[in-house]
Amino acid sequence: MKRIAIQGLKGSFHHEAALHHFGDQIMLNECETFRSVVNQVLESEADFGLMAIENSLAGCIIPNYALLRQGGLTICGEVILQVKMNLMVYNGTSISDLKEIQSHQMAIRQCSNFLDNHERLRVVESFDTAGSARHIKENKLSQVAAIASSLAAKTYDLTILQSGIENKESFTRFLVLTKSSNQAEEETDKASIYLETKHEPGALAKVLTAVSDLRVNLSKLQSHPVSGWERTYGFFMDLEFSDSGQKSKVFHELASLSEVIENLGVYKKGKIYE
Repeated sequence: MKRIAIQGLKGSFHHEAALHHFGDQIMLNECETFRSVVNQVLESEADFGLMAIENSLAGCIIPNYALLRQGGLTICGEVILQVKMNLMVYNGTSISDLKEIQSHQMAIRQCSNFLDNHERLRVVESFDTAGSARHIKENKLSQVAAIASSLAAKTYDLTILQSGIENKESFTRFLVLTKSSNQAEEETDKASIYLETKHEPGALAKVLTAVSDLRVNLSKLQSHPVSGWERTYGFFMDLEFSDSGQKSKVFHELASLSEVIENLGVYKKGKIYE
């Protein structure tokens, strides 16, 4: 049985993503922070870790990009999950009974329109969406609601008062992390890399031109400050290939144009789960 480290508890969106990627024959290692997820894999307490990296509404989780490099793990897969937010309560509670809504800050941001229409309710950030649901269940709170997944409502036996309260259709991308990947080269069609270019005009443009000339799809470009160097940035890039020949050529070309280049993982492009 695979041991999967996730940020959050059973019933969280990370749990849901893990079920899609690995199936239900898994053992969850619940972590409060993403750094704990990385450490569990590094220390062999988990076989894989799952880490959210971006959301189509709330944007990128910038600290996790730094963790990717610092942790020394390899990206071996990804999951793209449609995130459906639900307002859930202790059984028998109505919306008129509520005084407070709890959830993770990312979920709160994704439901800002709904929350603006319920200004009388105090909004409290928690470390996890499912953790908020469990807190309500364990303490039998009748004046507090949680924003979480339908899996959380099922896991902790809560009633969903309103579903689909996110601002608009939303997807979260999760990375699957491991110590070392043993995927066959022919099974992979995507790579995540980090590079630093010379701090001079046109340096990044040369990189982008090389990617374009090789007909490689650049699906992600995220800048990140380089520690200790004034106004210098590194770049996280996701590259999608149609064949292995493209892969080796673009790595060789980018290495010649970069001061620093790191391969964070080569893997199969993830499925979208709705």
